[in-house]
Order: sequence, then C-alpha cells, then structure tokens
Amino acid sequence: MNNSRHKFYQQYQDIFNWYDVDEYACYEILMVAPETVEKVKQAATRVWQVLNYAAQVMKQFDEQTLIEFDYPQPTLRLIKSNKQVPFIARCDFAVVNDNIYLLECNAEVATFIVETFKINGLVAQHFGKLDPNIHAEAVLQIGLNKYIEESAKYLNKSPKDCNIIFAALSQAPEDIGTVEYLMSLCHYQSAFCPIESIAMDEDGCYDHRGDTVDILYRIYPTEWMVEDKDPQCGVNLWDYFEPLVYSRKLALINPVSAFVMQNKALMALITQLGSDFFIQKNLLGFAHFLPTFMEREQINPPLVAKPTWGREGREVEVIKSNGEIARNPDPEYAGFAKVYQKYVDLPLIKVEEEEYKLQLSCFLINGVAEGVAARIGKDVINNHSKFMPIGL
Repeated sequence: MNNSRHKFYQQYQDIFNWYDVDEYACYEILMVAPETVEKVKQAATRVWQVLNYAAQVMKQFDEQTLIEFDYPQPTLRLIKSNKQVPFIARCDFAVVNDNIYLLECNAEVATFIVETFKINGLVAQHFGKLDPNIHAEAVLQIGLNKYIEESAKYLNKSPKDCNIIFAALSQAPEDIGTVEYLMSLCHYQSAFCPIESIAMDEDGCYDHRGDTVDILYRIYPTEWMVEDKDPQCGVNLWDYFEPLVYSRKLALINPVSAFVMQNKALMALITQLGSDFFIQKNLLGFAHFLPTFMEREQINPPLVAKPTWGREGREVEVIKSNGEIARNPDPEYAGFAKVYQKYVDLPLIKVEEEEYKLQLSCFLINGVAEGVAARIGKDVINNHSKFMPIGL
C-alpha cells in the first residue's frame, strides 16, 4: 500500500512535495454524502457572516479592550483603520450527527489549499470517484485575480503596473508550495520571494531583486511580523512595515482585517454577545459556535484550551470530563493568552486498521464557501495529522 501511495503522489511532487512527511497524504478515498458537503458549506457561509460582524464589533473597542483580547499594541492602528475584507479563510468543523460545530477559523494565513483545490480531485479521479470540489479551483482562480484587482485599486494603481509578490519562509516546503500554486493561478505577472529576503525602509517594501513591492501575498502571520527585527541593526521591521500599509503604499493579502478574525478571542466575544444579539442582526450562524471564554473559571470540562494566536494545534490542551488530558505542547506558543472552548468529540473512522478522528474543513473565497476537505488525527488535529481525500 505504501509503495502504491508513494508512486501515485510522486507524480505530483512538483506541486505537493510534502505528501510523504510522516506519510501525511492518505492513499484512499473517504466517501462523504453530498448533503453533508452542502451542509458544511452552508455552515461555513453562516459562520463567516457571524465572524465578520463580530470583527466589526471588536474593531469599535478602545485600545485597552483590544489589548485585553490579546491584540498586539503595534497592530491597533491598522486594526481600526483597515476596511478591506479577507480574500481566503479556512473553517475547521466537527460534524457530530446533525450538528456542525466550528472548531476554529484560519482567517489570515490559511494553508491546506493545494490538497483541497487540486490534489483531492486527482485522488478522487484515480479511484473513480466524484470530486466534491469539481468547480473549486475555477472559483479560487477567479476570486484570487479579482482580489488582486481590488488590492491594486486600494493602491490607486492598475494590477498590470503592480509588483505582485508571493512570499513564504524559505525553509517551509508546504508554505512555498501553497504560494507557488496560487501564483500559478494569477493572471498578472508575479514572483516568489522568500520572506527572509524582503527588506523595507521608510519609503517602501522591497523584494529579493530590490524592486518595490506593491501587493504582498504572504503566508506569514502578523503576530510574527510584529516581533521581527533586522538581524543587522536590531530595528523592529514592523516600524517600517506598518506605516507603508497604513498609507496605502503596500497592500497585503490577506489584509489586517483577517488578523482581527484569526484571533480565537473573537469566538469568546461571540459567546459573550450571545444568540439573541445575532438573531436580531438576522445572522443565523451562532448555533455553529461552541461556547468559548477568556477565563478558565467560566467553563467546566470537557474543554479545550487554545492559544489566542495558536496554529496547527500547537500548545492545545484537551481536558475531558473524566480528567483525562491530551496535550500538544509547544514553547513557541506558550506565552500567548488562552481561550477555553467547550470540547466535542470528533467522529471516528478507521484507516488501515487504526482509529482516527475526522475533521472537515471548508474554505471561503471572497466570502463564498467553496472547497471541502478532510484531515484525520488523534485527540488534537495538528500539523502531523493526515490529509484524507474525500469523494461523493
């Protein structure tokens, strides 16, 4: 089976070269009912509407309240001023019987894009099954180019006159593969640049060639950017970067509005606002949110403790009713504030005689729910969890 898996995925290593890390990509198809896919997409649409509205509420708070919700102080001016909507986000769901619960939304630097929009369909075709995402890549391509055009307009420029850069860390194959795939869908001239090669000063942001960057698609979180310093002189790079974005000399994809929604503390605000608040706004997605709090004392087990700015399941702790605890410690994320969310059991499936928990994800492209995919793992779905192709 492993030889067959390797032989199949090796054909696509030019766009999916991380398939073999910890046998990440499964070589089989999980059959999913068409109505389940549609319900997940509907849930993503409704959840996105609630998240967007809650983000607008969050942006109205004073600076001290934003800091209490764990937004870094250097980001507050952009948080309050930036009115762009995010381009792409990924919602991760637990589908439990007839209920669909949002576990988290990766709103700022979503990955799992290549698997969902490209590879899932190739695996489905290989096994003679119908791809649930048969039109998704076309939606992604149209949406990406539309967003680039809007970003150029934000700068009062034509997209043809913009230096468009796709950037990721040079030592992160998945991130590089993701931006290179997106770059292949871009209708406009663009280039890849390692994040480490980007330079800046008071006048501009510059790529590896020394050219001024107009539009930057980055798989690199804002909370990391805030902390980065020039290794030569120790200057905080955000001090240059933030004014460039604020004065519309540089457009980000995703923009800082996505950073507002990336913070898991936003789900605590949604819990705080309550069901009636969103019903009055004619927003129907509240039922998909699990109760989430900023204080541990406000919730009893079973619960999940997550860093506000956590990623890939790092520093997540699951505390079950019987006292059993599952941890995925990571000192890099241990310093962030935590949110405490009601725990729900993910459905179980068997793969090669081993039991896994199943998580379904759905992307939103310019607010349109498109692209459903699956991952399987243990108690905490993390960076070592597996990609499970799905078919109808």
